[in-house]
Amino acid sequence: MKSLIKQVLVLFLLLSFAGDLRTMGAGTQSFISVLVDPSRMDTCVNGFNDELPANPIATFFFDMMPRKRRLAEAKFILCTKELTDLPVVTSNDAYRLGNAVERQGIDWIGARRLILEESNAYKGSILYNFLLGGIEEQRAFVSCVVAHKQNSERLRLQHENIRGDNKTIVVPLRLSDKVRFMVEDYPVINRAILDYKRTHCPWCDTLVIMTLLVWGEDKNHMFAYSYDEYKQSLSILHAVAKTAQSTRGGGFRVMIRSTLDADNDFLFSAYSPHLLLPMVTPSSWYRLLTYCNRVVFDSQREATLLSFYHSHIEPKLQIFGRREQLLTEYLELESKIPDDVTANWFQSEVKRQGLNEGLVTISDIAQWATLPEILQSYRVGLDAYDVTVRSMQRTG
Repeated sequence: MKSLIKQVLVLFLLLSFAGDLRTMGAGTQSFISVLVDPSRMDTCVNGFNDELPANPIATFFFDMMPRKRRLAEAKFILCTKELTDLPVVTSNDAYRLGNAVERQGIDWIGARRLILEESNAYKGSILYNFLLGGIEEQRAFVSCVVAHKQNSERLRLQHENIRGDNKTIVVPLRLSDKVRFMVEDYPVINRAILDYKRTHCPWCDTLVIMTLLVWGEDKNHMFAYSYDEYKQSLSILHAVAKTAQSTRGGGFRVMIRSTLDADNDFLFSAYSPHLLLPMVTPSSWYRLLTYCNRVVFDSQREATLLSFYHSHIEPKLQIFGRREQLLTEYLELESKIPDDVTANWFQSEVKRQGLNEGLVTISDIAQWATLPEILQSYRVGLDAYDVTVRSMQRTG
């Protein structure tokens, strides 16, 4: 009798294990099916081997992250003829995640102020929660990322493709207004992809290139949309994808992922186990991804960050009038900042004063008694901008 019971138990366990395997397989298939729609594969049989159109036409969007588009599904470009379907954003004022968190770049204070000002659109976003939390340390930002990921899973928003899987190399690629700096350097990306596959993931068979074509024109008309840069961006994407799908480039199934939802975009990269960041262009987005990706795959550290969010960030989201108070502070400080200060004036001044950058808040900056004199030493004047930009200003 005991022997029969043991046999029944063993059979039950085997059936249960088989069910788990089927579930895992279904999850993997679900992920792949999101990336590769079989009906589209029939129309994209050549992948990225076709030639680019001579005069590609861009479809423009003027806000990067309005509410109605934040929850839209990501586009997965599978072949050359779909490259012109990538969204093109000609104003990056709406959600400058990297600049705002790192406090770098031109007018990062304005980028923060806008999120607080347009609370109906950005409430609940990673950046909105981070700003209301009022803590500038890296762990505060990462805790907001972890909490946003948990919330996305609970609401089942983009749940099936919230990250790259263990067979997928994910490469965020900054182009558009930075493409001028990397036209000759982009082959470095393919070498980095191939080296990563050989060294860290020989079994990886899929490559996802993350990109959003953004021209972040500012109040000084820097980084305005350029048709030539648009064509260059598509050319680089095409060249990288075409090489990566070839035998010498790794033989990958290549997809280019683009979405107007910056939070979802960031989560996909940060939670991908095979995230590759070839540093061919300067990007605060890359820096944020670097320390997020190192942390989130440690379950203990992730749990600690989630606890930090619930105990230190979340309570401040409930404080009546907190958004309005912070918005007033940002508006007052923004009015004191000249248009032509260097992009890293804050970091330079913090270093000069011997302060810990993560402990310096907006309120602290506003209370610097000699702020006008401090900022004067970081002004560069419009002559520091390139000839093309100054020409645009004169004719604008």
